[in-house]
Amino acid sequence: MAHTRSALQPLLLSALMALTACGTQSANGAALESKARSLGIEPAMVYVTDVPGYSVALQSVGVIGDHGFGVSYSGPNGGTIELRVDERAFSGPVGCTEATNATRTGQVTCEQEGNHWYRATGTSHSYVLEDADLVIRLSADPGTVDRDVLRQAAEHVHQASAEESARVLPSESRGGQGLPERGDLPANGDGAPQDPAGLFAGTSG
Repeated sequence: MAHTRSALQPLLLSALMALTACGTQSANGAALESKARSLGIEPAMVYVTDVPGYSVALQSVGVIGDHGFGVSYSGPNGGTIELRVDERAFSGPVGCTEATNATRTGQVTCEQEGNHWYRATGTSHSYVLEDADLVIRLSADPGTVDRDVLRQAAEHVHQASAEESARVLPSESRGGQGLPERGDLPANGDGAPQDPAGLFAGTSG
């Protein structure tokens, strides 16, 4: 009997540790969801990407529209990649429909690359892709972020894990100023949320 009891002890300890870890993960996940919603962000809309040399600008994290997500990545040479996630505003596939007239006059370049759409003007360029009912856009100034780097950001974009969400979402210790500034409001004046003409317009704002 003593032998059986000693053999069961490691098994019971492992089971207890597994249950504890599961409970901790669930609690952490619930806390992150609560934090996102307190910032006005829908948790499922928190996406991140990975580009060598680029890091999250924590002060840039904010709401897009009503509950979308926005964040910027700063590069080693001063370049910035903006990541925005919002809901689809229409039922058709993401494409260049809204940019057709501009494309005819040579003002806009818009082309498909696999599951992505690339759009460029003289002052900005972006990659747009769909994920379920969401539209994800990565934008940059072509003078500071070239197309290859922007493509890499688009290829690596994905829904944030719990660990990634914890690193990206602002905490009270990062300034303690309450909600972050919205990522889609103009820098000056009382204008409406920004949504550059082109590939899509989110429903949340």
